[in-house]
Amino acid sequence: MPMNPISLASGASYFRSPAPATAAAIAGLKEGNTTYGPTEGTPALRQAICDFYNNGGLHVKPEQVLVTPGSKQALFNLFTTLLCQGDEVVVPTPAWFGFQELMKYSKGMVVPLETKLSEGYALKPEALRKTLNDRSRILLLTNPGNPTGRIYTQSELEALLEVTNDFPNLYILSDEIYDRVAYDGPFTSLLSCKGAKEERSILINGFSKSFAMSGWRLGYMLGPEEIISKCVDFQGSTLAGVSVFLQKAALAALEQEPEVLPPMLEVLAQNRRVMQQGLDAIPEVKYYLPDGAYYFFPVFSFYLNRRTPSGDTLTTSVDLCRYLLERYHLELAPGDKFGAPGHARLSFAIETPKLQEALQRLKQALELLIVDC
Repeated sequence: MPMNPISLASGASYFRSPAPATAAAIAGLKEGNTTYGPTEGTPALRQAICDFYNNGGLHVKPEQVLVTPGSKQALFNLFTTLLCQGDEVVVPTPAWFGFQELMKYSKGMVVPLETKLSEGYALKPEALRKTLNDRSRILLLTNPGNPTGRIYTQSELEALLEVTNDFPNLYILSDEIYDRVAYDGPFTSLLSCKGAKEERSILINGFSKSFAMSGWRLGYMLGPEEIISKCVDFQGSTLAGVSVFLQKAALAALEQEPEVLPPMLEVLAQNRRVMQQGLDAIPEVKYYLPDGAYYFFPVFSFYLNRRTPSGDTLTTSVDLCRYLLERYHLELAPGDKFGAPGHARLSFAIETPKLQEALQRLKQALELLIVDC
């Protein structure tokens, strides 16, 4: 019997979008909220975003918020408005491959800063200091991390800020798109940290990951008014504002967060345990237990430079992922895309039975490589 395809490669979860968000969007359409809206976002949504952060102890205002067509567009707005020819964007790796894709259309250049599994993907202040220079314009953090699931603690962030504050022309961008998906401890936003300079600190966030609203294309940035104003001008000249009925959906998701998020987080926590147990059952697979987001990023180097039953040699994680897809209809995201050869990203944001089947296929496929050697 042919196997049904299973993908662990997607960056989107399988959950349906929150019912209150869908209902609010439908109501907005029926009310005729289909004309142009304000480029910067509706006052109600911008205020709700501020309320979320202010309830956590910050003091931000709507003028510091720009609602964007997805968090990727927020990043592109910032790269376009902040970077000049030759400017450097320092990105700790492994990192989401989309950063590199966006930078193809920017005047700046990516400078990878490697972090290691053996060190728990910690970003060491001394390594950061050695990497930064007068051309460094942006330090781009992802917290929680994609693909590693690593969450920076408050003390870690504050130690990094002690370094970055010695570089007055440097902006700190914190991509916090998975901020509500945390398992073992609290999540600390960059702006909550001692040493975070308001005029140099920018948050990127949205509704795709935590709220299972990836197809709605709803993101935002929060930062200094001067930068937000420039990004509003750029967005107004290109994509304009996000549809008003979509922003009503985002507002409803925020208002109903205490009701809609816990059921999803409960499933994700359970699936994290399932994947951990599945990977532990495979010899010589090492990984970091994710603090947040919904990925594992194991290293499969033990299984490289081996032959498949058909005689093909698996040299890279790309080869390994191709083998799994072609022979077992199991799709993983190769680590080469994230700047980490030998690894692969596995999402556990799928139905639990499918996840269990996927891990069984992975174990079987790798066992065959061992036997064939």
